[in-house]
Amino acid sequence: MKRILYLDAFAGISGDMFVGALLDLGVDLESVRRDVSRLNLEGFEIRVAKVARQGIMGTKFDVLDPATGRNVDDFADHDHGHGHHRDHGHHHDDGGHRHHVREHKHRSLGEIRRIIGESSLPPEAAGDAIAVFEIIGRAEATVHGKGIEEIHFHEVGALDTIVDIVAATSALRLLNVDEVICSPIHVGSGTVECAHGVLPVPAPATLEILRGMPVYATGVRGELATPTGAALLKHFCNRFGPLPPLMVEAIGYGAGTRELDIPNLLRATVGIEIQTKG
Repeated sequence: MKRILYLDAFAGISGDMFVGALLDLGVDLESVRRDVSRLNLEGFEIRVAKVARQGIMGTKFDVLDPATGRNVDDFADHDHGHGHHRDHGHHHDDGGHRHHVREHKHRSLGEIRRIIGESSLPPEAAGDAIAVFEIIGRAEATVHGKGIEEIHFHEVGALDTIVDIVAATSALRLLNVDEVICSPIHVGSGTVECAHGVLPVPAPATLEILRGMPVYATGVRGELATPTGAALLKHFCNRFGPLPPLMVEAIGYGAGTRELDIPNLLRATVGIEIQTKG
């Protein structure tokens, strides 16, 4: 019997929503913290809180600057904005004040490989995290017409996104499922203002990552699916479609930041696959 994780991306997906949903399912937070600490990076702290989105409770996962209590991505220059606050964050002006988390706002893929490779993460977890970054790197390289090693990861190399991806790979490993399945992905609509100007939603790199996946848009405005969320799906999902027959064990909700016209949540369901007679 297969143990399945089914993700319902009715409000899109981002890295922090992915982590929040798995923690809401019951994954041990301290074990995730321990894996993230193996990166030997400083300048952040993890905060997890229960929040309500349109009356539904979920888990909000944040990476904060300990000196200010603000999200780490508030101090980084990113390429795109999005509805969940991370992966592609809005550009923020902090009045010229410099914080230590600004020091490495641009990182190459080689730097990210080194940071993860030199950590004490389990080899499988480190390999998964690097693979997710490489998916985003290939998409950015394609969009910008450059080689992957030429790409400077403005948003991907930001400290919060490194933590998001390592926390996500750690949480999924701890969940111990045999297969990950996802619904069609709600990507949002409209445009988003970024460092390069105004871009369509989904942002070009996000859509490149989503190639081969089922997506849709409704009247909900804003960037719902982010590059990190899409890359996690690309790496971990075996198939896409409706909820399969399951004996449900647990349900979790990972919360995004913004209030939307729909609950800004990623729903995660874990259950044992029910074999149907053919």
